[in-house]
Amino acid sequence: MRRGRLVLFGAAALIGAAAIGAAVWQREPPRTEAAIIDRPVFPDITPRLANAARIEVRRHDGTVTLERRDGVWGIAERSHYPARAERVREVFTGLAELRLIEERTGNPDLFSRLGLEDVTVAGGTSQLLTVKDGQGNVIAELIVGRRRIRTAGNLPEAIYVRRPGENRSYLAEGALRLDTDPMLWVDREVIDVKRQRVARVTARRAGADPVTVARADPATEQAAVVDPPEDFKPEQHKVDDLPRALEWFSFNDVRPAADLATAEEAGETRLVTFDGLTVAIRVVKADDKRWAIVSASWAEPPAPLPANPPEQMLTPEAARAEAERLAQRLAPWAFQIADWKADVLTYRLEDLRAPQENPS
Repeated sequence: MRRGRLVLFGAAALIGAAAIGAAVWQREPPRTEAAIIDRPVFPDITPRLANAARIEVRRHDGTVTLERRDGVWGIAERSHYPARAERVREVFTGLAELRLIEERTGNPDLFSRLGLEDVTVAGGTSQLLTVKDGQGNVIAELIVGRRRIRTAGNLPEAIYVRRPGENRSYLAEGALRLDTDPMLWVDREVIDVKRQRVARVTARRAGADPVTVARADPATEQAAVVDPPEDFKPEQHKVDDLPRALEWFSFNDVRPAADLATAEEAGETRLVTFDGLTVAIRVVKADDKRWAIVSASWAEPPAPLPANPPEQMLTPEAARAEAERLAQRLAPWAFQIADWKADVLTYRLEDLRAPQENPS
């Protein structure tokens, strides 16, 4: 009798152990090391990107949209002002090369630690990238989070990613440089006319007489005020500001010039180079900012260039081609410029006068 009970007890113990073993087997084992996945995030995406027509980058506090028209990518939020082609290529290259490396948390409460919270979450850092074709079909869509910083070794860049609507997150090898500021997608330097090329500049502030400064020849270092009053003593660095006014000329914002047709006039500048380029800039006021409307033309230089001109000088033929490019590219637009730059472009004679010395 006692032996029968022992047999039954042993059988029950075996059944219990098997049940516990099955439960343990069905539970996800603790991971001491992340499994290496190593597969593309978007397999075979390269041919489909050739049909891309729209790129949208969303954050909780803003959106930028790039659209392709007639083969040119432009910023929708800036009336299709041209985007930098290399920035678009960077996005497409990043999508094609991005590879899943490790699976990370599936707990939505922890997504913010990786920068992968939904883009509707206020104060979040996640960015939602969507690429569509001309028919509106989605080619790629991905929530992009924080970069993982690797301090040791020459290791490739990595970022955290998640597909919208999924509770799986991953570490991916590769780079995706995204921004929702439209100005970070454009080339903000629109003109670069070196002072060595500049022969003459005339500036006029609204309501004031124009002032002209000139350089005698390309080798002359300093400019001089043309026909100054007898008692006029210039502040030389300000006089030289005018020939330098179009060096690395950049902007903070852009809009169609037609939008400012009735804006308040602040002044204008006309700059002529030794090689025949003329750039005219109207400065207008709108929305408490100052905007530059630029036109360019070319005319045969009145005097031949010196035998050994400065390296910054162009040939008349090259200057003419430059004028045509500038006129076509810049004429439709108004560029919001820094106040100090607008001040230079609208200098008055009094602005160029040296301060009077205090008698001691």
